[in-house]
Amino acid sequence: MLPEFQTIRFQAGESIFNAGDLAEHLYLIVSGSVELLNKDGVVFATILAGESFGEQAFLAGGIRGASVRAKEAVECIRVHEAEARLSLDTHSDFLVIILEALLLQQSMNNSLRGGL
Repeated sequence: MLPEFQTIRFQAGESIFNAGDLAEHLYLIVSGSVELLNKDGVVFATILAGESFGEQAFLAGGIRGASVRAKEAVECIRVHEAEARLSLDTHSDFLVIILEALLLQQSMNNSLRGGL
């Protein structure tokens, strides 16, 4: 059984997290969109409804590599790292290893794309 995750809303222009913050949550966008900003505050990507951001939360000791702000009013499902781990613990340990490797690769790709 999956835990119930928190739904959270942000207004246009509202900061969701900043580069360098400890990564504790993954966000799944239900509606709206967010912008990813590099260390100089330049937008390098837009994430839309149906997509996710904040994958570093699944990596041990994950640190935010970019800042994120709401491009417009946005509604997200916020998944705490501990809740996600609890859900994953019911599945194969091999699946967890694969997921962590994929997220590390995604994090490196984001860093290269954003010039972070």
